[in-house]
Amino acid sequence: MAARGFLQVAPGRRVALNGVEWTVEDVHGQHGQHGRLVLVDGGGHAETRSFRWLINHADLRLLPEAEAPGRPAPVSRQPRTLADLTEDQLERARLRAAHVLEAETGFREGHPARALPGEPRPAYDPDRTTLTQRRHAKAAETKAMP
Repeated sequence: MAARGFLQVAPGRRVALNGVEWTVEDVHGQHGQHGRLVLVDGGGHAETRSFRWLINHADLRLLPEAEAPGRPAPVSRQPRTLADLTEDQLERARLRAAHVLEAETGFREGHPARALPGEPRPAYDPDRTTLTQRRHAKAAETKAMP
């Protein structure tokens, strides 16, 4: 790697990997090595990778922030929002969020004050189960889904 030390990874950051130039398009979960980022090459091909993968890449080179003279500026992309989703995609995202919240808190809306009828279900009751037990229950429940 050309520069050792603190690596700031943010949308717009340019890197070269094995001689191919990539731009960081998006960053997810900025919790150290467990986060993920979306890299896009000059042809628009996107790949999702972990921070750990990037940091440990044998041929990582940081590229200058400013474009070299005579080269076109990178295309700015509008951030993705929920408005970009179709109704079906939005419904699926809401359902997935409810599953995560139920496993984490015991409630599909994420808080006892917003409990839905029948909540908390026995397998997700935070007073009777641990977070690990709720996660295992949710894994088994989602695995059994069609």
